[in-house]
Amino acid sequence: MAIAKSSWNTHDFVVKMLDWSSLRGSRLAYTCRRCGRKFCHFSLSREAWAIDADGRALDTAVSDRWLAEDCFRLFNIGDDDDRKHLSKAANKSFDR
Repeated sequence: MAIAKSSWNTHDFVVKMLDWSSLRGSRLAYTCRRCGRKFCHFSLSREAWAIDADGRALDTAVSDRWLAEDCFRLFNIGDDDDRKHLSKAANKSFDR
């Protein structure tokens, strides 16, 4: 899903570069200091997806919802359940 700027800008992110691809640029991990949600995206793409603590991609429905929601500004207990819903390609989250 493309990054929705208005919701994306409500988070207070710490950004870490995970790796680099000549076709897609740097793979960046974004962790919100307030709500704890984590996202990834490549620097040459506007596509972003939600990840768990191990960097595995979460289900598309979870990613779409998290990207559409503003930051809760605190940890949301429901997010723990969401993090259990890995995408079918979770073991290959870097190939997105």
